[in-house]
Amino acid sequence: MSNSPSGSTHSSSGRENPVGYPGSTQMKRRNSRESPRAFYEIPSWVENVPSKIINNAKQSLKDMPTSRPYTPRDDSRYILSKLNHDTTSLNTISIDYETESRPMSSKTADVIRRNSKGSIAGISDSSTLVAAPPPIRLSKLNHQPSQDQVSSGDSSISSQTKPPLPSNHHQRSNVTSTTTKSSHRRMSSASTKDDSSEENLIWKHEIGPLIETLISAYQKNHFEQFDRTCNDLYSCLSKHNLFGKKSHKKRGELLKTLFSFIESDNSIVRFHVVRLSLAFQISSSNNLRHIIRLTADLTSKKTNDHFFLNSNILDLLFETIPRVDVEQNLEAIAYFCTTLQNLTVNNELICLISEKKPFELIKNILKNLLRLKDQTQLADKLCECLTPLTSALRNLADNDVNRQEFLSDDLIEHLTFILKYFTDKSHENLMKNVARLFSKLTQHTDCCMKLVQCSSCYRSFLKILIKHESNQALVVRICFILGNMMAKSEDARLTFMKDSHALQTLTKLLHSYIQLDSLVLKPDKLDTNDSTSQDVDVVDDPNTNQFRSIENVINKVIRVLSNLAISEENGLIIIRRDDCIDLLFKLLKAPNQHSEELLVHVLMALNNLSYYDDSHSYINRNSETLAQLLVKYIRNEERMDCVVEAFRVLGNLSRTTRIRDILMKCKVDRLAIHHCQSDNVELLYAVIGVLINLTVDEDKRECLKIHHGIDSLINIFEYSIQSDWQLSSLVCKALWNYCDNNYEKADNQPLWFTAHQLKILLNLFDESLHESNLESTDDESLDELNKQLWNEEYFPVASRLYQRIIEGNEYFKTIQINNYS
Repeated sequence: MSNSPSGSTHSSSGRENPVGYPGSTQMKRRNSRESPRAFYEIPSWVENVPSKIINNAKQSLKDMPTSRPYTPRDDSRYILSKLNHDTTSLNTISIDYETESRPMSSKTADVIRRNSKGSIAGISDSSTLVAAPPPIRLSKLNHQPSQDQVSSGDSSISSQTKPPLPSNHHQRSNVTSTTTKSSHRRMSSASTKDDSSEENLIWKHEIGPLIETLISAYQKNHFEQFDRTCNDLYSCLSKHNLFGKKSHKKRGELLKTLFSFIESDNSIVRFHVVRLSLAFQISSSNNLRHIIRLTADLTSKKTNDHFFLNSNILDLLFETIPRVDVEQNLEAIAYFCTTLQNLTVNNELICLISEKKPFELIKNILKNLLRLKDQTQLADKLCECLTPLTSALRNLADNDVNRQEFLSDDLIEHLTFILKYFTDKSHENLMKNVARLFSKLTQHTDCCMKLVQCSSCYRSFLKILIKHESNQALVVRICFILGNMMAKSEDARLTFMKDSHALQTLTKLLHSYIQLDSLVLKPDKLDTNDSTSQDVDVVDDPNTNQFRSIENVINKVIRVLSNLAISEENGLIIIRRDDCIDLLFKLLKAPNQHSEELLVHVLMALNNLSYYDDSHSYINRNSETLAQLLVKYIRNEERMDCVVEAFRVLGNLSRTTRIRDILMKCKVDRLAIHHCQSDNVELLYAVIGVLINLTVDEDKRECLKIHHGIDSLINIFEYSIQSDWQLSSLVCKALWNYCDNNYEKADNQPLWFTAHQLKILLNLFDESLHESNLESTDDESLDELNKQLWNEEYFPVASRLYQRIIEGNEYFKTIQINNYS
């Protein structure tokens, strides 16, 4: 039987349906002298074949199921030394606060870049920076000067409360120009005016003492007190709404002090420097770079995750980054992307970040980065941004709540652009991140269909397969993605195959990895329960790991071919590619050298490909060889999955008389009848399909009677009624072929049912041919589907078989049928 059985093409007898059965049908018995025809075959007198027959046939071509390539969560965190920027440690230099003007948005920065050649967005004018005096640390923030304070002009700072200075600070602080004294006097005059204001009183009487305590705690390494004081300082500044007021000079002085703490190795100190700096809405490029780098450094250790879980630092970070001009601050963006990547290895933080709706920000960063793709001098920096960003997206995709975000605003399309423009060997990690992300997303139909619509992705995937053929981790994921797309979309199948290199590339990949597989030392005994898609790192034997990883690639390539063949246009092209199909034959010929999973995938691919009956097909030209190979597989009951798939392929091959003759010589009929007693429904479908085709020939029908096949089929019929109308329909087709004889021939008269068999069959028909007897459930949609299957799959076949049995029974006078007619 072909794996595309359709129902109502067979001729039928002239009796009306039993009383009460819907859809009365006029039937005429087929002339038994006609050439034998399988139940599914279209009689010559049918001129117009309904398109539904073709659709049903195509639906029988199966998507090859497979698991996603094993990729455990990468819990390792990016460290700053992995970036190609200046990686000098933060505690070897002094990080000074850079004087800022009001905060500048990225849009404003764009305008400035267009209208000014002398300044850079977000950075103060260079002349201002040169003329600025050395940082005056807390000179006007202390509450009251003590006896130990050292005066310098209008500036004074306690030698006991002053934070530790960097090693090069003394050298720089000695370069004090006398020209700055006048500016100090002006600052003192302005300070006098500020003192009269309420705001200045707050800085002096509330914030000043906290600063003193903060510096003292820092000097004495009392970090718990430092933590409490910083929290109090944050609360005080927030209560008086002082974070957003950039005009007050004491804000800058406080930030200078905070920046001097960056030198500390203590995570508590660094956390508070980041939190307060972000709250103050720092805007210059240098300041942002230092603070976001410090944030990334914090996230490189999982012991610091509690800072991000238990504070508002994430809110502050997500408020700051949208104001950053991406092009002019690539280093800061790289640190931010690193921060996201590090945080999203923690499941709690994934949930927290997801609640804050970060995708709009991530999409804007991604778009702005891709706008710079043509600037070759920025390629490395772009990759440093995109690699951790795509890793973060991959981690966020683990949360089902976020999947909808990938469907909006062309995020998936922008990710495909990464694979279009970043395909060099140096971009390997970036390509892997995107491939891993798509591997997850394409398991969901909505995301998969979104990727299908991205026309550029097909050429990108092919380009990667060609350029990185030896990169197993990349190839296996690209093929998994393609397999998912081909399984779900006819457009994807046709679009992919339009590329002249598509089939050639897949064939070359298959050939290369089969050759590589032949060179690998295989384990002494292959565990039939092992899956090559599972974690290869859990096995100690490196040879086994290598063997499994290579087979995993072969599996995924075969799956792409198999799913491509669901399209008739593609299938006819593939089956004429001799070198491609010959590779599948080669795998079948060495069953002991391959895992059961790989052999099952090969058989599933051959099932789809053997469906197409074409004189130029490699399968048709070598069908006898293939049939003999398959017979070996159906005899090995230790690999039952292979048995099922081998019977399916035989169902397609047995459409020709010469293959049916071979199968009878190999006693396949007995094996099929034997498996009719199985509880495996998939196996029952496959073996009954073969029996249907075998019984097309009159000289082969006797096997059902001799080997108790009729009893086995009636048993299947009995328990499949109501639960599986499609399986019941197949049984009816096999029974129809069995009893569709010219009984005037003496040789055919023994091929009839016993009285006991007839009673069972007629009872079953009496139960199942009445629509009113259909079982119902609480689920209306399920009941509607059950009714549809009954109408379309079961009733047309069963009603004809019923009429045939009535007709034959009247001829043989086997039993009284008044109670059933």
